[in-house]
Amino acid sequence: NPYLAQFCDFMARRRANGDLPWCRWQDAAARDEQEYEAWGFIQYRFMSQWQAIHDYAAHRGVKILGDMPIYVSYDSCDVFANREQFLLDAAGAPTAVAGCPPDYFARDGQLWGNPLYDYEAMQKDGFEWWIRRIGGAAKLYDVIRIDHFRGFDTYWAIPADSTTAKTGKWETGPRMELFNALEGALGKLPIIAEDPGSYTHL
Repeated sequence: NPYLAQFCDFMARRRANGDLPWCRWQDAAARDEQEYEAWGFIQYRFMSQWQAIHDYAAHRGVKILGDMPIYVSYDSCDVFANREQFLLDAAGAPTAVAGCPPDYFARDGQLWGNPLYDYEAMQKDGFEWWIRRIGGAAKLYDVIRIDHFRGFDTYWAIPADSTTAKTGKWETGPRMELFNALEGALGKLPIIAEDPGSYTHL
């Protein structure tokens, strides 16, 4: 698994820095080697058990549906190891974050706080990060449900220093260019989308 060493390295550095978010690490080079080995073992055991469950289900004609949120957490290996793929400043802090505009459910909108993708950077490398993400999920599940799917069409971008989602604005997502790249690399996609309940251009 190409992600294993990357994830174990992140967790080992996190432990060596007092389990603080990566943006607050005092010594990013410090690494707890015991933590590195422990996470490698935990992941190996989990994947062995998961594969047994997956094989058992497949043998009985049962497909497994996995849920994938469209965004990832800021304090994650995803962001730490791929900072060039996100809208971050020179210090690594988000410049804009995800959420939803005000509506009849929430007068101030929803401020989720996830860092937004730098789709221009992703476009330049052929959406390689998304290809790896979807490809990895496709090995775990038979079908992948992507939450907040409409965010690939247009998404609500909120300045990172905002206290509510009111200050956000609509930005254009990658639309079919991303999915064409995914199909070109992975073939027919085992994806279903969350029904956003409104019209989009995707």
